[in-house]
Amino acid sequence: MKTKIGIDVRPLAYGITGNSRYLAEVLKVLLPKHKNKEFYFFSNKQIHPIFNDLLAPNVHLVVESKSIPGPIYLNLILPRRLKQNGIEVFWGTIQMLPIRKLPIPSYVNYHDLNFISAPETMAKWNYWQHKLLSPITMKNADKIFCLSKNTKEEIIQFESEYRNKCLVVYPGVSKTKTIASKNQIKFPKDFFLTVGTLEPRKNINRLVDAFLDFKKKNPKDKHSLLIMGRKGWGEEGTILYEKLNDPKIKSLGVHFIENPNENTLALAFQHCKAFFFPSLHEGFGLPLLEAMLEGKRCVASDIPVFKEILSDKCDLYVPPKDTEAWTHSFQMMSGPKKNRIPKFEAKLWTWSETAKKIEEVLFQ
Repeated sequence: MKTKIGIDVRPLAYGITGNSRYLAEVLKVLLPKHKNKEFYFFSNKQIHPIFNDLLAPNVHLVVESKSIPGPIYLNLILPRRLKQNGIEVFWGTIQMLPIRKLPIPSYVNYHDLNFISAPETMAKWNYWQHKLLSPITMKNADKIFCLSKNTKEEIIQFESEYRNKCLVVYPGVSKTKTIASKNQIKFPKDFFLTVGTLEPRKNINRLVDAFLDFKKKNPKDKHSLLIMGRKGWGEEGTILYEKLNDPKIKSLGVHFIENPNENTLALAFQHCKAFFFPSLHEGFGLPLLEAMLEGKRCVASDIPVFKEILSDKCDLYVPPKDTEAWTHSFQMMSGPKKNRIPKFEAKLWTWSETAKKIEEVLFQ
């Protein structure tokens, strides 16, 4: 039975993202349950303060004194740190393991194969990193945790010999305890919500253009579009970021909240009229679960992975690159508010079940 577990916690350095939420929620289950084991958190950057509650007595934080580029850290620094601390098993949480196979059991999370299915949405340096290193990571991994059946199928199509390494481990979802009095941000009265990093894959710029077209065609409409996320890269990280901070855009009903805390984010899911998720490609789509848990109907891109999550009975699918179709979807959702029917079966999507599948591998 392994007692020293090494974990790549670099996702926790960036605040709330899909990757960091997945990792943090699993750790919230594992850490108290396995107090007799030692967890070593490895990172090239300090973790974000919002995750300080994960620093339990059985956690050892191993962070470099100065920031080191990810590939250099992963391949030159991390293997030394694992050896120095006597780590018995390693969990890589962001689709990367060191090029040289580690001498201990090593497992890795895989969210997607964007470098094959959606290369145009990636920064060039990230594309080449994943294109060159992903085949090595998948070869070196003893087990690959896939966030969806779609991701598993993508990996098998890429290299069929990895079929037996792949294990689908869906994210879970849980109610966040909210405190309305601590929310210092005033939400619009009637609003549609979307969340995500401002980067090409999230397709938020197209959603904004569609909403502005909807408002132009319906000048008396009172709805707003609330966008929550962080600045990313590419044109969406620069041009869109500037656009969302333009007072003129805000006057047209588009509101942007940068880096919301967990309380504000949860309150937004509770109070929105409907949730929109226009991604060109996703490994899963955790925000859809969060919206459904609050009884919200969803409008999402018509891509395979979302068919694993949503309901044809109450949600809408939109061709991701069809701006006019997104405009029409706002029109359809602007009518009387309707709750989800049938209700979302939360018991099928729990973090306990996610953690159970991962611990069965980590502690074998």
